[in-house]
Amino acid sequence: MPRRNRPSSARLALGGVFGALALAVMLLGSVLPAATIAAPAFAGILIVPVAIEWGMKTGYLLYGAIGILSLMVVPDKEMALLFVFFLGYYPLAKARIERLRRRGAQWAVKIALFNGAVLLAYGLILFVFPLPEVREEFAAMGWAFAAALLALGNVTFALYDVAVARTVGLYCARLRPQLLRKR
Repeated sequence: MPRRNRPSSARLALGGVFGALALAVMLLGSVLPAATIAAPAFAGILIVPVAIEWGMKTGYLLYGAIGILSLMVVPDKEMALLFVFFLGYYPLAKARIERLRRRGAQWAVKIALFNGAVLLAYGLILFVFPLPEVREEFAAMGWAFAAALLALGNVTFALYDVAVARTVGLYCARLRPQLLRKR
């Protein structure tokens, strides 16, 4: 039987711990106003070890569970929606996107995915399920500033992409052997 399909209490516990940790990060992120983007970004990275150990389907299942729970229990709905619409699944989608042969094509897909997800998330936040505090922020800053903010978001996203890659590398090289060593 392939290693990934073999039941293991350590791997199952690892999935539960990383899922609970990701949800705790989302809850703690709602305490700090500056963590609206940082908390879901970090929570999304915490799903990656589960996908490595149990497969991508399990990673996406955990993402869905954390997303639903975040929408229900996290007080900062903007943060929960950012997790659901982009930051939760991106570390998993990144692996699939990087199967493309050309680096330029990879970045084109990544940037298009980021911009589409952010515009969809904020379109829902502003027009479908309006969050008054976010609407007031956007009204105060104007569309030109919002466009500049999106451009800055693209730069930040590129840095996040590199951080995800390095974090996954760190997990595979250093943490995974220690967490799953046979006794």
